[in-house]
Amino acid sequence: MLEQWTQRELSPRRVLLAVVAGALVLAGLGYGAYLWHYSRTHVSTDDAYVAAHIVPVGARISGTVAEVLVRDNQDVKAGEVLVRLDPRDFEVAVAQARAAADAARGDLENATVNVPLTDETTQSLVQQAEAAVAAVEEANQVAAHDLEERRGQFKGRQAAEAAARAAVRKAEAELERARLDRERTKSLVDARMIAQQDFDHAEATYQSAQAALEGARQRAGQAREEILQAEATVRSQTATLAQTRRRSEEARAALANARSQRQQVKLRQAQVEAARGRLAQAAANLKQAELNLEYTIIRASVGGRVSKKAVEVGQVVGPGQLLMALVNLDDVWVVANFKETALSDVKPGQPASVEVDTHPGVVFKARVDSIQAGSGAVFSLLPPENATGNFVKVVQRIPVKLVFEPGENSRHLLVPGMSVVPTITLH
Repeated sequence: MLEQWTQRELSPRRVLLAVVAGALVLAGLGYGAYLWHYSRTHVSTDDAYVAAHIVPVGARISGTVAEVLVRDNQDVKAGEVLVRLDPRDFEVAVAQARAAADAARGDLENATVNVPLTDETTQSLVQQAEAAVAAVEEANQVAAHDLEERRGQFKGRQAAEAAARAAVRKAEAELERARLDRERTKSLVDARMIAQQDFDHAEATYQSAQAALEGARQRAGQAREEILQAEATVRSQTATLAQTRRRSEEARAALANARSQRQQVKLRQAQVEAARGRLAQAAANLKQAELNLEYTIIRASVGGRVSKKAVEVGQVVGPGQLLMALVNLDDVWVVANFKETALSDVKPGQPASVEVDTHPGVVFKARVDSIQAGSGAVFSLLPPENATGNFVKVVQRIPVKLVFEPGENSRHLLVPGMSVVPTITLH
């Protein structure tokens, strides 16, 4: 019976089942070992999405849309024209600003020319006034010197008149003495006490005394006339000195006025600075008008795909109004929110693979770029407050940025917002 049982147990079917069971057990053990090893060397999450640079396109000025040159989901290059606004109002503003700048430039040139002209004119006036003051001062000194001479002459004439008067008085006394001698001599002659010759001598002396008196009186009258002339000369010279002094004061006043005119140079220089400031302001206004005219042409700041277009011809737009958005599909990345417990061994530079829900079976190569310095909850609108007494420990998620290897999105299969499943290889 033992042999029969053994033969039954060792039938081919049972052997096959045993082999299959053993293989399944070994496969299960191997797969479990693989899963264990894979879980130790890889981390993955399904809380991840594709992100990219989304550049808003808006108007910088108010205007009416004249032309829209792109359509929805169109790929454009950097610098390509997207929208044109009606430029006519801004062309007029540029013309006005340019005319104002030209006028300000003319004012500056005119003010600049006036500075040396005013400087030369006022300097010439000062020099002329200084020369006039010098001349009048010299004339004043000459007049003062002449007055002193005239006064000296007047005093000399006074002394001469006094001497002439004294000579007259002396001649009168001599005449009186001669008269008395003549009368006494005549009496003696009449009494024939003396000779006629003595009388003749007394008569001659008397006649001589009369002539001397007449000469002395004439000399006294001439001295008086010379005094009057000298006095008139003194008065005239005094008036001349007063006149020269008035002219000196007038010349000094003219010099002070001429020197005050020199302040006009500073005024002209200030006018130049003011004109220069107005020119700078006009140039700035012209530059702003030209910029506003340039802003009527709205260009793509970066290359990308047109999205969310919200502008039509004839629409009135304003500064800051969003017209469309440009998505740069050449630079996309993945934001993966890993649990904090899975990031112990994650480091920048580690390789990763990314599977996209939109393209099943397609695996994109990537690498870890950086780890955010804080959990997503910390940067939320209402961050959690754990000091309220109702704290419940919850595993937080920390965003990790994964960048694709060059050329992985060359066909632009990845767009922002797509759900992805990234897997990071730790070792």
